[in-house]
Parts: sequence; C-alpha cells; structure tokens
Amino acid sequence: MALDNIYVYLIIILMATAVVDLIVGVGNDAVNFLNSAIGSKVASFKFILIVASLGVVIGCTFSSGMMEVARNGLFNPSFFTFDRVMVVFMAVMLTDIILLDIYNTFGLPTSTTVSLVFEILGAALITGYLLSYDKTGTIPDFHAVINTSSAITIISGIFLSVFISFIVSTVVQHIVRIVFTFDLEESLKKYGAIFSGISISVITYFLLIKGAKGSVFISADQEAWISRHTSDIMLVSVVLWSIVIQMLMWWVRINPLKIIVLLGTFSLAMAFAANDLVNFVGVPVAGLISYQKWMLSGLAATDYNMVILASKVETPYWILLICGGIMILTLWTNAKARKVTETEVSLGRQDEGDEKFRPNFLSRAMVGLAVSTGQLIDSMVPKKWSDAMSLRFMQKKESKPAPETVSTSFDLVRASVNLIVSSVLIAYGTANKLPLSTTFVTFMVAMGSSFADQAWGRESAVYRVAGVINVIASWFLTAAIAFTGAGFIAFILYLTGTTGFFVLAGLATFFLVRSHIVFQKRARQEQIENKAFTTERMDARQVMEQSKEATLKTFKAIKRILQHSVHALENEKQGTISKAREEIQKLKAQNEKLHTKIIKQVRKMDQGQLAAGRLYILVFDNSQDLYQSASLVCDVCTDHVINHHPKPNNYFLKNLKEVESQLQNFIDTCILSLEKNDLAAMRGIKEREAQIEEIISRHLDREINDIQTGVLSSRMGLLQTRLYLELQDILEHTGYILHLYLQYDSPSTARP
Repeated sequence: MALDNIYVYLIIILMATAVVDLIVGVGNDAVNFLNSAIGSKVASFKFILIVASLGVVIGCTFSSGMMEVARNGLFNPSFFTFDRVMVVFMAVMLTDIILLDIYNTFGLPTSTTVSLVFEILGAALITGYLLSYDKTGTIPDFHAVINTSSAITIISGIFLSVFISFIVSTVVQHIVRIVFTFDLEESLKKYGAIFSGISISVITYFLLIKGAKGSVFISADQEAWISRHTSDIMLVSVVLWSIVIQMLMWWVRINPLKIIVLLGTFSLAMAFAANDLVNFVGVPVAGLISYQKWMLSGLAATDYNMVILASKVETPYWILLICGGIMILTLWTNAKARKVTETEVSLGRQDEGDEKFRPNFLSRAMVGLAVSTGQLIDSMVPKKWSDAMSLRFMQKKESKPAPETVSTSFDLVRASVNLIVSSVLIAYGTANKLPLSTTFVTFMVAMGSSFADQAWGRESAVYRVAGVINVIASWFLTAAIAFTGAGFIAFILYLTGTTGFFVLAGLATFFLVRSHIVFQKRARQEQIENKAFTTERMDARQVMEQSKEATLKTFKAIKRILQHSVHALENEKQGTISKAREEIQKLKAQNEKLHTKIIKQVRKMDQGQLAAGRLYILVFDNSQDLYQSASLVCDVCTDHVINHHPKPNNYFLKNLKEVESQLQNFIDTCILSLEKNDLAAMRGIKEREAQIEEIISRHLDREINDIQTGVLSSRMGLLQTRLYLELQDILEHTGYILHLYLQYDSPSTARP
C-alpha cells in the first residue's frame, strides 16, 4: 500500500510537470503562430490573441492520434517494467522544463519537438542499458531499446522540414510578390479575391480534411465521406470563398489579406495545438495510462511489463480541453512569450533597424557568395527583364516615417504567405503522424519569405544570416543538451529511486522560480532602457531630455567603474574587479543599443534641427570615448590584480585615490548641473576641470621621473602612467560633453 502511494505521488508530480511544461513550452512555441499577425499589425494584439485562442481550443481535440509518439514511437515499451518506465518519463519532463525555461529566459526560439524526441531517446537509452545490466550484466543492442526505424523517420522529418520550409516559402513568396508587388492598392483589386479564395481553400483542405482524421469529435463514417468528396469540397470552396471575398471588397471595402492573416493565425494555432500538444503532455498522459494499467494488473511494479503502451489508447478529450485552457491562459499572461517573438520578427522585418546578431565568418561568406552569384545571373539576364523584375520588388517611399507604435515589420502579403505555408506543412505532418517542429517550420518559412521579399538587403544581410545561423545552431545544441541532460537525470533517478524523484523535482521548481525572478528583473531594466526610443517624432526639448537621460546614466556608470577598479587595485580584491566588469558590460550594452538607434533617432527629428542632431551625435561620440577609457582603467587594474602582480606603493595609491576622489566630485557636479539645467554651474566647470588636470599632470611628471631614475619597474610604470592618462581622458571627455550642452543652450558660448 505504501508503495502504491509512492507511485500516486509520482503521478501527481508528473501531471504537475505537464502543467508547468505547457506553460513553459507555450511561452516558447506559441509565439510561432502569432509572429505574422503581430509583425504585420493586422489587428490589435488582444484581437489576435482571441483568434489564436479559438484555434488552440479546436486544435487540442485533434491531438489524440499524435500521443502514440510519446508512448511507443521512439522506444520499445516491452523492454521496460512499470517502475523503470516511470524513470524515463520523469527524466524527460524534468529536463524539458529546465531546458525550455532557459531558452525562454534568453528569448531564443527553440523546438519543443526536438527537445521531446531527444529527451525520450536519451532517457530511454540510459534507463534501458542500466536495466539490462542489472538483470543480465550485459549492455543490450541499441535496437532492442530504441525503435530505430520510427526514430529515424521522426528525426529526419523534423530536420528535413528546415530545408523544405525555407525553399517552399521562398518560391511561394517570390511568385506572390511578382503578382502583387508592393503596390497593394491596385493589385488587390485585380487578384485579391481569387488569391483569398485559393488561400482559404488550402487552409480548409489541410486543417479540416487532413486534420479531421485525428479529431475525437469526427466519426469514421464522416472521415470516409470527407475523403470521397475531397475534390468537390475544394472546388466549391475556391469558388465560394472567391465570390464572398469579392462581394466584401465591393460592399465594405475590406482588405482581403487581413481575412487571410487572421484565418491563417487561427489555422496555424489550430495546427500547433494538434501537433505540439504531444510535446507538453504526451509523456505525462503516457505515465497516467501506465499507472492505470499497472494498478489493474495486480502485479508488482518491477514485474509489470509495459507492452500495453505499444497498443493504441485514446486520450480522454477532457484532458485535451484542459490542456487547451492552460495554453490559452499562458498566451495571455506569459511575458517570456513576448520576448521570443522579437527574435523572429526582427530577423524578418522589411525595414532597417536594430540588428540583434553580430556577423560572423560564415554569414559573411554566404552573403559574399550570394552577391557574386546574383551579379553573375544579372549579367546573363536581358536588361529589360531585370529592370521589369526590379520594379515588381520596389517599395513605395513614405514621405514621413511611420510612428513606431504602429509601424509594421512586413506587409500583409508576406504575413499571408507565412501563415498559409506554415499551416500546410504542419497540418500535413500532423495528418501523417510526423511531429514536425512548429518552431523549425514557422521560423524557416518566415526567413524564406523575407529572403524572397529582398528584406535582406546589402546593409542588413550579414546580420540577418548570422541570426539565422545562430538560431539553427541553437536547435542542434538543443538536441545534444536534451539527449545528454535527460540521460544524466535518468541515471540519477535510476540509482536514487524515490528520493531522487522528489529532490530533482524540488530543484526544478527552484530553478523555475529563480529564472522567473531574474527574467522579471531583466524585463524591467529593458523597459527602462527602451523608453527613450518609443517617441514618434522629436522636438528640440525631447532631443535634449533624451540625450541628457542617456548621458546621466553614462556618468553614473563611469563613477561606479572607477570606484570599483581603484578599490580592487588598492586592496587586491578580485571580487571588486568583478563588480567593475559587470558595470563595464552594462555600459557596453547601453552604448551598443544607442549605436544602432542613433541615426534612426536623428531621422525622427523635425527638419532643420541641425544643432539638435549635432548635439545628439557628438554627445554619443564622446560617451563612446568615456566608455573606452573607463574600460581601459578596468582592464589594467584587472590584469594587475588577477595575475597577482605586486601591489603599487602607498605613495602612488594615495595620489591615485586623490585623483579618483577629485574626478568623482567633478562628475557629481556635472550630473547635478545637467539634472538642474544649471547654466551658471556649467560655465564654471572649465575652471574646475583645469585644476584637476593640473593635479594629474603633476602626478604624471612624478611617475615619469621615477621611471627615468629606475625607481619603477617597466610593468609598474606602465600601470601607473596608463591609469593617470586614462583618468585624464575621462576628465576631458566629461567636461566636453557638458560644454556641448552649454553650447546648445547658449550658442554664443565657445569652448576656450
């Protein structure tokens, strides 16, 4: 009885992990069917969520047929007894929760399908080997534990979808753009109705005809009738929808592409729920079924063979509906889901802007090859054809930049293609029992369509390609980590038994809570940092305020860096050096964010504000110099301390502290002058700057004299002179920044 109770608790833990995995998994995956609607701003965010929620509810009822993938698609259940199959299931779920939450926290889209597949493979393989070794003292053949043929089919289907999705979406988007161009006002009148009719019919075919086979609400007779009348249904659908859309265009002037995007969002959400629900609850449902069958058998957990999992067992529809409800709640409340959305939308956007990824050797090589190939093809194509094709892809120039709050990352044509192609591929995989990765399909479809749409111009291509490479590399890394992590956790659970179950479940809970706290803190910080870049247009006052706000943050960061660096050198404390380096990284991130947006900000200014634009750029340039000097101060102190070089003499440390204190007070004065906009104080800064510069020069002369007389070694002389020189640079750049503000407020004021 006590043993039965233990397994009851384990099943409770397993079902609890299902709920957590739904929340964590949807936070990463569900944004895949929101990106096109969000990127094109087809409707308000709330309305998009309502449409997606309806799709999720209906899609959940189509998932039952997919559950067998988690039960017997990847491993041979007859090889395991009940007690050991529980080890497999628990290892999979604990690994999945931790892994997906890490990806969500950093805003990287990963694949829950890949995670599930490789976690099951890793956990089943290790558990099977340990089980066989305990019984026979030998390691079994790989094929005895793993369902090799099924695993190869599933894995190949997942990774093949990367290339198929990219190629199909590239071809489709290229054709559609040639037809519609970027001038949608005229082309929609000609082709909007028929395009909408075909698009809606395709969605209907794959989601209702192909997907119907898995629904718990459609009988076998109904499935047979649908299969016999497929052609008739398609023909009627194309004609009917084309007529309906045309009528709506005439009567209410509706944009048919909005209907496609919203219906596509619904269909992709439906396909997502039907295909990916297995990733979140397939394993816990398999565990629940295993427990129920074991209880009915009357056998010991160590004797009951799990061959029952090889047979088809329907998942109760109420479980599916509960899962759908949790998924919908997560859609509306999970902040991490919003962060993952940013990556795909930023890589596929049509306009220029902040690039999230740095170029690498591979991205440069690929772009270089593409440019050379394009030039070669262009030289072989008749000029008339080339010019005509270029006109089809030419975008209309807006007289004024659109407000950031309503600007779109791409238009409704591309959003429609993204949703249609993704829905078709995922629904086809669902109907054929292939758990295609929703992330892989939607991401690569979005990348293929943006590539075909010439969104990757020469100015952004290396960054976009680098981003795609990084994301794809993270997918392969996911597979390796999932396999290794689940195998390791299975090993621990196998050896520790019930104790291990509860300890690891507690650790997983701890990591989730900690991750949530860290994420919320980071999100608040990013919200504050991005606050300066949300204004539509900027007048002179706003320019001044935004510039001052960024400058004040820089000054305060410089103060902390100097304080930590000098203190670490004086007391030989590596821990204090770490604090200085953290501040350096924060300042670096702030400067990089400003660097990518500064031209965009200047463009927002009203025409003729040359002085404001000059102020913005020059202040940023000097802030960069401040960062570099502070970074060098931190670097030389770090190298000296971590390499255990001898401590500088007390006389130098006393003088260094004097300079650092004077510089800290000087920066405080500058901060106060900026905060209060005290022009009188700004004019008096120059005199104070000269006094500190004189102190630094006097100490520097003393260092040069000690070097010439041999008092200082080469290493110590280099350390001490570099510190004084960089502190002098910080002083000069700080004073010059303040002068720029004074000159802006009083144009007649000139720097002496």
